[in-house]
Amino acid sequence: MSIKSLAGAIGMDYESVIEDFCGDVSALKETLKAFASADYQALKNAVDANDKESVKKEAHRIRKSAEKLGLNNLRTAASRLEEVSEEKIPADYAHLETILKSTVEAISKENL
Repeated sequence: MSIKSLAGAIGMDYESVIEDFCGDVSALKETLKAFASADYQALKNAVDANDKESVKKEAHRIRKSAEKLGLNNLRTAASRLEEVSEEKIPADYAHLETILKSTVEAISKENL
């Protein structure tokens, strides 16, 4: 599967991302690999500890990566968690985790 096909599967705005990467598909592949292999345990730990500041920090990191890769659904979910009240952290994290896992699995499966 090409990156363009993968883009459809993960909700990537392919045309915009290719433009941002100046057409450098190799750089995009490396960025996708890095995103898929990143450690997201710190966010789960922060959620489990109900550490709102750490949740915001980790959600921000994910949001920025999602923005760079044109992953709009993931960006929106991370943004919501970044700005969430303490009561809503578990629900918003669960939503983000679902999107994040499916995105990482799809990228990893591609063997870029």
